[in-house]
Amino acid sequence: MPKQHYWRGMHVPYITAWSAESAHQPPVVWRVGQGGEGLGYDDELPVIDRRYEALWVRSGLAQGRGEPDFSRINTHRQKRAMKCSLCQVCGGTAYGWRADDERTLHLVGGATPIAEGETTAAPPVHPGCAVEAIESCPPLRRGHAAALVEFSPLWGVAGVVHDPVTLAPLPSPGARPGDLQHVHVGDKAIRWTLANFTVVSLHGVTPVSRDELYAMAEADKHRAVAA
Repeated sequence: MPKQHYWRGMHVPYITAWSAESAHQPPVVWRVGQGGEGLGYDDELPVIDRRYEALWVRSGLAQGRGEPDFSRINTHRQKRAMKCSLCQVCGGTAYGWRADDERTLHLVGGATPIAEGETTAAPPVHPGCAVEAIESCPPLRRGHAAALVEFSPLWGVAGVVHDPVTLAPLPSPGARPGDLQHVHVGDKAIRWTLANFTVVSLHGVTPVSRDELYAMAEADKHRAVAA
């Protein structure tokens, strides 16, 4: 289990950004590289700045230093949590919440149930950590949906798509100001996207009610004590 961080007595989720992780964000430029033309940086380092053909925002790694910004997510830890199926709250593996069940639990804000094939930038979560998040996060207290998921393959990225001619950010269709657009890995627009997060699609979805979620968390607690 990774080291847990606290601030003023509050448990800080694994994917939360800290003030010491702020990084200078250079302006985007037009570039031609492997795969064709698209967004880039003048000082681009492909191994760090590019993945899935998208250009990525820059972010530092200094977890636990400075103050946490609960409204922001650290890009690197979000990508790692998605790739390795880590709990977004504690950072431990999200598999094996029960010995005979290899599904992962997903929690999203809003009252709309998680749908089959839905895309999300939210990493999985343990039942106990999900309950902790609901009780400490006002938006989740106002509404949330949970589901057990059998398979969550890479789908794309969440970011800001830019105009190929002017390089100006394009509004996301039907989204609220500031919302990130989900762009599929097979979409040509991905090369014009400044990406913030990895996006997966959810398959084999079984909705979990609030009562079921709390029961799962309680069972998890008893298993941990017994171990």
